[in-house]
Amino acid sequence: MKIVIANGKHEADYIISTYNSRSNTLVVINESEEDCKYLSVRNGIPVMKGLATRETDLREAGAENADLFIALSEDDMANYVACKTAKQLLGAKRCIATVLNPKNVEVFRKLGIDSVLSSTYLLGEQIRSAASVENLINTLSLHDEKVVIMQIKITNDLYYEGKTLKDLSISKIGSVSAVTRGHKVIIPNGATQLKEGDIVLIVTTEENKEKITGLFQRKKQ
Repeated sequence: MKIVIANGKHEADYIISTYNSRSNTLVVINESEEDCKYLSVRNGIPVMKGLATRETDLREAGAENADLFIALSEDDMANYVACKTAKQLLGAKRCIATVLNPKNVEVFRKLGIDSVLSSTYLLGEQIRSAASVENLINTLSLHDEKVVIMQIKITNDLYYEGKTLKDLSISKIGSVSAVTRGHKVIIPNGATQLKEGDIVLIVTTEENKEKITGLFQRKKQ
């Protein structure tokens, strides 16, 4: 199985460590020189520095005819372009794109991306429970969109900036699955304090989206 992993750091590291075997061929490309060194040292494989959105860079990395192409950038459109390039120009059989904006899930699917997942955190969770690449492909769904992942950015004028998750009283309408702070992913608990610039990922249902939005729209007095 030939697997191409484009960008990402800890998520890419997990995929590499899981599928780095004689039965799989891994091709890893990353636009960050720091992440290239990190992934290469951690896994003992070459990692090419390049743009996954650029056909010439993907070809130089050896990404042609991949059985599975996984795009893990924090830029949704970069993941879309990388997947379309891999699929249309390099013969990838199946492409997976992660997105931070849940609104892009259905859009990207309609535009031809095989599997779209609305957060890199959930991709990591799915990979941990997958026994093979085939299982990985089969588990990448959000139950026909019955489950919604919302992304809320904390600004300094919001009521909850500086407060902890236990102050949210959110448990009856949703669950905070992760907090991203810069390039760091925090697995939260009640004592996790929300800071300006944090992006809060919340798992909820379609009918509770407006309640979640209203909860986070409270301004400081």
